[in-house]
Amino acid sequence: MNVARSIALITLLLTTVTAVVASAAEVKLGGHNFQLPDGYTIQQVAAPPLVQRPIHMCFDEQGVLYVTDSSGNTDKAPVQLKDPQHRVLRLVDRDGDGVFDESTVFAENLPFPEGILIHDGAVYVGAPPHIWKLRDTNGDHVADERTAWFDGGSIEGCGNDMHGPYRGPDGFFYWCKGAFAPQNHELSNGRTLKSSAAHIYRARPDGSQLEMVITGGMNNPVGLAFSETGERFLSGTFFDLSQPGRRDGILHAIYGGTYGRKNPRVLTPHPNTGGLLPILAQLGPAAPSGMVMPRHGGLGLKGDLVLTEFNTRRVSRHRLTKSGSSTSAETSSFIESDQSDFHPTDVIEDADGSLLVADTGSWYMICCPTSKIAKPDVLGAIYRIQKKGSHPVVDPRGLKLDWNQPQVSWLSDERPVVAKRAIDALATVNNIDALRAASPRTTVVWTLHRIPGQRARSAIRELLSAEASDVRAAAIHSVALWRDRDALTPLTKVLSQDDPQLRRLAAMALGRIGDSEAVKPLLQTSSTEMDSFLSHAIVYALYEIGDVRNLPESHPLGKQVHLMRKADQRNVSTDSYPEILPARWKKPNQERLAQQKRRLDELAAFLPKGNTQRGAKLCNNRDRSKCITCHLKGEMGVRLGPDLTWIGAIRSERDLLEAIVFPSASIARYHEVVNVVTKNGKVVSGLLVKETVDRMFLSSAKGVVQQVAFREIEDARYSNVSLMPDGLDKLLKPEEIADLVAYLKESKPPAGGISAEEIIPTKEQTSQHKGTTSIKDGIRTQTGEVDSTGHGPFTIYNVLFEEGTISFSWRVEKEQRVVLVIDGEKYGKATHNLKVYFNGRPGNKSRTGQLTIMTYDGSTKEKKKATFNNFEYHAAPGQWHKTAVTIEGNKVAVVINDKTFTATSEKLREATHRFAIGNHTGSLHTKDLKLIKRK
Repeated sequence: MNVARSIALITLLLTTVTAVVASAAEVKLGGHNFQLPDGYTIQQVAAPPLVQRPIHMCFDEQGVLYVTDSSGNTDKAPVQLKDPQHRVLRLVDRDGDGVFDESTVFAENLPFPEGILIHDGAVYVGAPPHIWKLRDTNGDHVADERTAWFDGGSIEGCGNDMHGPYRGPDGFFYWCKGAFAPQNHELSNGRTLKSSAAHIYRARPDGSQLEMVITGGMNNPVGLAFSETGERFLSGTFFDLSQPGRRDGILHAIYGGTYGRKNPRVLTPHPNTGGLLPILAQLGPAAPSGMVMPRHGGLGLKGDLVLTEFNTRRVSRHRLTKSGSSTSAETSSFIESDQSDFHPTDVIEDADGSLLVADTGSWYMICCPTSKIAKPDVLGAIYRIQKKGSHPVVDPRGLKLDWNQPQVSWLSDERPVVAKRAIDALATVNNIDALRAASPRTTVVWTLHRIPGQRARSAIRELLSAEASDVRAAAIHSVALWRDRDALTPLTKVLSQDDPQLRRLAAMALGRIGDSEAVKPLLQTSSTEMDSFLSHAIVYALYEIGDVRNLPESHPLGKQVHLMRKADQRNVSTDSYPEILPARWKKPNQERLAQQKRRLDELAAFLPKGNTQRGAKLCNNRDRSKCITCHLKGEMGVRLGPDLTWIGAIRSERDLLEAIVFPSASIARYHEVVNVVTKNGKVVSGLLVKETVDRMFLSSAKGVVQQVAFREIEDARYSNVSLMPDGLDKLLKPEEIADLVAYLKESKPPAGGISAEEIIPTKEQTSQHKGTTSIKDGIRTQTGEVDSTGHGPFTIYNVLFEEGTISFSWRVEKEQRVVLVIDGEKYGKATHNLKVYFNGRPGNKSRTGQLTIMTYDGSTKEKKKATFNNFEYHAAPGQWHKTAVTIEGNKVAVVINDKTFTATSEKLREATHRFAIGNHTGSLHTKDLKLIKRK
């Protein structure tokens, strides 16, 4: 192949599309109505024929844009591997106007590409099961050398086995593994990792120091972005299915963490520090993909996360702020199209600070979470987002600089691309003294980090005491990656500093160094006030150090570390998970398809008159629509079919109509029926609702769950028939179906994603168990006596939440026990119970000077499993007591009159909760009650 085979060469072949501004927040461009913040512009900079279905992008040092471009092939990934048809394009902007003029094919015949990175003159493309290294050795801009840089060893139908690679500021390559297919890798510590879980891996560019960074129960970790200090953030799908409207999101991916949905089958073999770590941003069914943390300040996005969302047709912005030892995120929509065929897959930063967004078009339907209808003829494009009135950056890539003689001052250059390139250019032993004398900044840290030897390590250790916290954070990351034992003393000092993020990083570094002298200071750093990330870092550090002699099992942290070591030692051997084969392909019945189309066309004529209010009533009517007998819709329903809470964000009206009338035409991911034949000939069918280490659980449409041991399975195959039967259009009138579609189409998340939600329980959400209630002037009074079983009156608030804060004020007129009860449940079954007793608990005669936090396993009546946490505190009668009870991860915190008491229970992570407030005898007054549901 030569340049003559390029798909386009001159500007005349690309019509530059000019944006027509309709209002401050709307731009008409190329058939789209884009919503974007005031002060920003969007421009189409590459379209067919220069690109057709762009997926991922990366610039080289000269400003040439390399793009993975799909052929439109929608076969499952293993089939594509046998007949690779995708390619890498090379786009050039000849005149520097920001619009690309020329496109040539750099490499072709690639499997499904899921990432691209350019480093040291080579192009790396993640295409499961490999990361390919492509080189142009003769300068004709065509790859003539192709080698497998990394072999993932597995490829599953959806191709989730590989995403990346990405390069961190530490110089390592990072990539993501999903799909739950078994993989075996020899890590740098000599251990052979055998795992089916999701992971982030990293290695040096030469392939050495292969490490596992995090572990997950999610199916599809996708995009990585990095802060200047080396912190990692991960986007992906199926992170959390614990509540209505949850699914995809963003993680703060800290070293050694376990994340994602609870998945015993793949997570059991992996030691964890006490459960799954929290999700940074909940995004619902967004299908997030590419993500970047801008370095340039030109767009006002520096330090934020900018993310493409395939399903929701938008680019979202996530403003990060420090929160304990981690961060919190404020989510908002940044760019959004009104066209259902707009599917952004990647966003990157250009040297001038503008952002490029790749829209891949509508070809993709491999395990597609929306419709099963591929539209390979609907092509994509690349867009540029800029600030209005922004001034051109002079020589943004520093191409006019003499890179044969790089200067240390370039590390502080305001042009991020120049500073980034200078890191690699200056990373030589001869520059160590000059780097030591330079103004401390993260770029200096990362330059020294790339230099091997003790002189560079010593220089990094000096920066552990730098004034700027970001420099210290980067330096800690560096000593951790090098496992610099001489950094033990300064790292120990960091453990006593006020900054919880630096304490977390110091604990992480001490664990990697592995010196037993760190055990005592790590234990001293531990407290009940730690957030889950700091707690994880300390426990994981103690686990990596492995000094059990100085870590008594009776210590709360010691107990967890001993459990982790036992998990290592028992070498869990799970039954071989059966391959679930795809549904048998049937030749489409053209006559049947034509009949379905005619029926959909008939019903579609009623859609414009659909009424959302009538649709809401119909959806909640179990007898008429039957929606909530199998589906979740907010607080209502059952999680069996797809979650409908925000279904309108990812499905068009036509999609919704098709799914209602012909459900087998577009079966959503993870909602395919599995047909199992056992070795003794038994047939079991249903939705796969749960997996453990050795068995799967299949649910029928009526909710009957049957379990099958893996070792008993002879054959397992997905069905192409939905669990939801056809014929709803025979039960409902066309007008009613239109109402239902209208209601579901309006079911969308707020522009800011899932954020904290303040709820004041309504009358309909409140019920009284025993006793009587009255409400006057905002004060609720409940009165009653304890019965023979020891139970008094309770007000029950039927509001579901997983993490959040219940706040209220209460008062009693005489000494008596007051209790807040929090019940946990999963799939409608009780899992645990948490009670906070103010002034006594059953069994100790209502002791007035004691507050008790009690937890017990609610799935059994054996109260002997209860754990009591007792604290000295007296809430005097006749006074209002301001109270807040917060559940976060495995931790419960009780604040009463500015006093804080905490306890932990792993059960808290596992379920959805509801709560009740009760008293022992007499009257209890409450006011100002509200629930703040966390993300």
